[in-house]
Amino acid sequence: MVDDKVSNKNASHGELVSLREYVDMRFHAAERAVETRFVAQEKAVGAALEAADRAVTKAEAATERRLEGMNEFRAALSDNSRILMPRAESEARITSVSDRVEELIKRMDAKDGRSAGRSDVWGWIFGAIGLILAFGVLLLKALEGSK
Repeated sequence: MVDDKVSNKNASHGELVSLREYVDMRFHAAERAVETRFVAQEKAVGAALEAADRAVTKAEAATERRLEGMNEFRAALSDNSRILMPRAESEARITSVSDRVEELIKRMDAKDGRSAGRSDVWGWIFGAIGLILAFGVLLLKALEGSK
């Protein structure tokens, strides 16, 4: 049979303990080590969960700020689409104004042409009057000279 007395490494030299006591001591030592590990793991898991919770809170806050910015951008786009004139309407108005300007330019050119024509007529009239007066003066001089 196996010797049921084992030397205890924790006991002082030369002390013998029974196999059952030795196994119990080793079991309790392993149990304490496992318990210590569980406590350390619980603390680590708790710290990790707390850090994850803080990270989720920060991410939610960042997402909320981003969504607020996007909502502001959407509102600005909505305001722009409500306030600004559509392209087709602006092109129609520009074409209308351009047509009116061209019509005014034509009228101004016609008016300048009539005005220039009137100036030319008055020039011809004054020129004719001047010519008639010049012939009249020459005729009078010629008649006075013949007397």
